[in-house]
Amino acid sequence: MGHSRFALPSRSAKWSRLQPTCHSKLINYQTTGPADSCWLEPVMTDSVLQATLNVTEASQRDWDVLVIGAGPSGAIAARQCAQGGGKVLLVNDQKLPRDKVCGCCLNGAALEALNRIGLNKLVSDCHAPILENFVLASGQQQVALPLGAGVSLSRQRLDLELTQAAIDAGAQFLDETRATLHASEKQHCSVMLNHSQSEYATRARITIIASGLGRRVFSNRLADERRTNRNSRIGAGAVLSEVRSDFKPKTIYMACHRSGYVGCVRLEDGRLDLAAALDANAVKQAGGIGPLASIITNSAGLPASDAVAAANWRGTAKLTQSRATVYGDRLFVVGDAAGYVEPFTGEGMAWAIASGIAVAPLALQSLKVGTTETGPTWAKSRTRLLGGRMWKCRLISQLLRRPKLVKAAAWGLSHAPGLSRPFIRSLNRPFPELRS
Repeated sequence: MGHSRFALPSRSAKWSRLQPTCHSKLINYQTTGPADSCWLEPVMTDSVLQATLNVTEASQRDWDVLVIGAGPSGAIAARQCAQGGGKVLLVNDQKLPRDKVCGCCLNGAALEALNRIGLNKLVSDCHAPILENFVLASGQQQVALPLGAGVSLSRQRLDLELTQAAIDAGAQFLDETRATLHASEKQHCSVMLNHSQSEYATRARITIIASGLGRRVFSNRLADERRTNRNSRIGAGAVLSEVRSDFKPKTIYMACHRSGYVGCVRLEDGRLDLAAALDANAVKQAGGIGPLASIITNSAGLPASDAVAAANWRGTAKLTQSRATVYGDRLFVVGDAAGYVEPFTGEGMAWAIASGIAVAPLALQSLKVGTTETGPTWAKSRTRLLGGRMWKCRLISQLLRRPKLVKAAAWGLSHAPGLSRPFIRSLNRPFPELRS
């Protein structure tokens, strides 16, 4: 079946010199500031997203599907299940919007996946900048490569809009609540909702765990079989509001070093998103995430090293994780919670979106037949959907640990940029396994 082209933001939007007036929500901007202010693109903003019910009301209902985590995978799974007629509760432990450690890039595969479920307009409505170039930098050697497709969009905005889409489809949303899976019975899962130091019990016929990397959602009575690669790097992220103009919009910058790599991209509001994969021992030796990130960007010839060092960095668990199984009695595990490797230019977001779409039909089917058959089907489907792409990123992550190879590749690609086209095309290739 053919697919219409996804909508992208207009290239004609004018840029204004703006200054942020608020950092705790989606940012509002006003035309003021000194001549050296960063250049920011005006965006439509919203206030904090309100829950559709309170925890008492949530605990008094039985749910068809309860989704833990309102990231891209969880929000999309909730939307698709609600569209399919399920009585859905989406639970998140924080208010939206909020920042997340993330590269904030949607590649062509992610955009096409959103298009398949009718959410392509969401991206254009957010004024997400089109990504045109990828700059690979190592040891002062740099090369700029055309990306072909993709946008940058903050997790503040994306997660809020996807959750609103789930609400519009009929899902209920409960925020500032920690959900913990306590038991799986023959007909339902028992879930505890912790809100304001009080605990409430609710039940769901199917639970979808989309709680992200490192988040524990199982009680002591249920085993969390997550496995972590001991050589894995840790993730880290920060967002800069005041940014030198050296960082051009519509461009992903990636600084590579033996101790890790740091990616930089301008967001829809002009801020600079920083995302890194770092060796934990190197972080300790450098005196923290910021100092190491500054060393890496400076060694690659990227600007703003002082601002990078002083940024408010947040770390994550080790990036490379896996589970022995991604399903259980009346439950499915999706997104980063199901397994993760160091991603590359929007792949992590594409995996999350695709898995949220793919799990929903199986969750709805499980309402009728249980997970005896649909659980193994999900495990096989997820492997077909993501296995090859994760393998490719695992290979890339190993290559990025060898600065001499990266430097040589940058030099070679600067003389023959066409060599990168097959690789870029493979990143943007749509997921043929997704149902329309």
